Amino acid sequence: MKRVLIVFGIIIISLEITLYFFWYKELKPMEFFVLLGLCHLANTSIIFGIMTEILPKKKRKLIINLSLALAITFFMILYFNGSRVQNRIDNDGVLTNGIVIEKKYGAKTSPYLITEFSHNGLKYESQLTIPDSREFEKVKLGDSVLIKFVKEYPKMMNRTEKLLKE
Repeated sequence: MKRVLIVFGIIIISLEITLYFFWYKELKPMEFFVLLGLCHLANTSIIFGIMTEILPKKKRKLIINLSLALAITFFMILYFNGSRVQNRIDNDGVLTNGIVIEKKYGAKTSPYLITEFSHNGLKYESQLTIPDSREFEKVKLGDSVLIKFVKEYPKMMNRTEKLLKE
């Protein structure tokens, strides 16, 4: 059983590394984080299984602490990746105009706008959250917005900066 877990661990770790270094450019942020989370969860359970076979029962607390440490590293990866994307938008971003195409009311989130902008003849979408509901009600479909995006990855690395007052 230990060998099977080790083989699965090597496969999942290589998948996680491939996902992090190559596929993050191709996938939407939510797809990327879900896949990364599943790989990390699989690694945590595999390491937990290996440790329970190797260590005696007295060392189970060590196993639990190591599993918690692995879970915490996942949240650190999420934080640093989100920071990396925002810094790239701030440093390499290009400003352009866009328009509001849809208004959405989240069930447990603040209301937000779906905005659209064009780059190289293709249309891309972005979002802008507006926490104040009175401000949100004043916005009309077709209003102008300012959008910042990275030229190489306009689909994933974009951010609606603000509404432009008309």
